[in-house]
Amino acid sequence: MGARDSIGSAEDPDNVRRKAASQVGTRWLNIAVSGAALVASVVSLWESTLKRPDLKVYVTDNIHFLRDPWGSYEVVAVPVTIQNSGARDDAVIALQLDVTTASGTTERFVSTYTADAQYFGSSDDVSSKKRRPKQPFAPLSVSGRGAYTGTVLFYTSEYKEQRFFEPKSKVEMTLRVVTPTPGGFLDRMLQTTPAAITLNAEVPNYQVGALLSGDTLRLKVKGAAGP
Repeated sequence: MGARDSIGSAEDPDNVRRKAASQVGTRWLNIAVSGAALVASVVSLWESTLKRPDLKVYVTDNIHFLRDPWGSYEVVAVPVTIQNSGARDDAVIALQLDVTTASGTTERFVSTYTADAQYFGSSDDVSSKKRRPKQPFAPLSVSGRGAYTGTVLFYTSEYKEQRFFEPKSKVEMTLRVVTPTPGGFLDRMLQTTPAAITLNAEVPNYQVGALLSGDTLRLKVKGAAGP
């Protein structure tokens, strides 16, 4: 009788296999859920903290040409937005604007000052030693997931008799961003260079004397305004 009860109480082999399979499936499900959570955490950490700076530059077609009477420099005023879609901060050491004329001559203009609305609402007066308000260009700090927006005044490195923005002419302008060289090997491997922007512009007719007295000339810009 006892032997029969013992045999009867033995668990069915099919039930044993089903339970074992269920336990294995549960373990794999737990592993998959934990793995997915780990991957999500790594992605979140990368996107929020570790992702390298990724700068993109945008300009509008509202670009102006003017003259600085304090040396008679040619000046190009460019409204710029620099967006950082990375998580880490980055710096912009300088901006370079290469201007090429229809004859193929190229001159580099460099970021020399920044200006605001007061600059365009006033004028220089050499006789009374009155200068337009502007700030010397300093390296820009662009925070992670942030942006810089401002108007940059581009000057030639030195005064030259030859004018690059002749009245009724066409020019090609290429804007480049200069960033610091990364220090670490991995950072250098992962570094991305902000894409250059090329714009074509027509220079309307103008009088040099009017520009020297404070007038600004809006260029007729054609081409992409961003990367």
